[in-house]
Amino acid sequence: MWLLFFLLFSSPVLAQDSTDLYTQYRTDYFFQRDNYQKDYLDYLNKKDTYAQFGTVTAEKDKITATKNTFLSQNLMLKAYLMALRTTLNDSPENQNKLQQYENWLDTQNQLISNLNSTSGLQTWAHTFRVQFVSIQKELFTGLVQGQINRRLRTLENIKRLAENANVEWSSNYTNKESIVNENFRLALKETQRNQREDRFSEFYPEAKSYLNQADTQLKGMISDLKSTIIKNTK
Repeated sequence: MWLLFFLLFSSPVLAQDSTDLYTQYRTDYFFQRDNYQKDYLDYLNKKDTYAQFGTVTAEKDKITATKNTFLSQNLMLKAYLMALRTTLNDSPENQNKLQQYENWLDTQNQLISNLNSTSGLQTWAHTFRVQFVSIQKELFTGLVQGQINRRLRTLENIKRLAENANVEWSSNYTNKESIVNENFRLALKETQRNQREDRFSEFYPEAKSYLNQADTQLKGMISDLKSTIIKNTK
């Protein structure tokens, strides 16, 4: 149940997006995150009480607190996936995969509601731990793809500006464009890293380094184009 602290404190912040739907889901994520933190703290208290007294009542309270934590954990994760999905309109395949995990979380919450024993909750926790590896892989893949999409739009805007200013693209920027696209390819290659069944192998920092290199090229292209336009207008 503490697995999602990885999302709370280690994951990259969702990129800003102006859509109303994104804003709604992002707000819901922070709301669900706060609920999860409260439920988790309540679980810790109930767990300590049971360890201290070991009564039937304390055990029931611990089981209830555990269920509440799992339920709010899944709601928080679903809200995060939904917010991310709204940023991937250019990548329907990524959106579909995220939607599948959202549906899976809904199904799991229905199952959790019917669990009333420590052993049943432990079994579910193992199921979640295995599936969470795949969810994290798709989540971070979506983040990488979304950032690539935004940079591709920036590249298209640069090319459009060059065309409107009658600046020859092929002789000035083709090589830099190739470097940008190669960095995108390498960033996506990182997302294909093989994962162990029970442990997520993080790839986002490595992918982000390639995106940062693409940013350097894009900024250089903007600066060069600006200088060229100013020179041509003199």
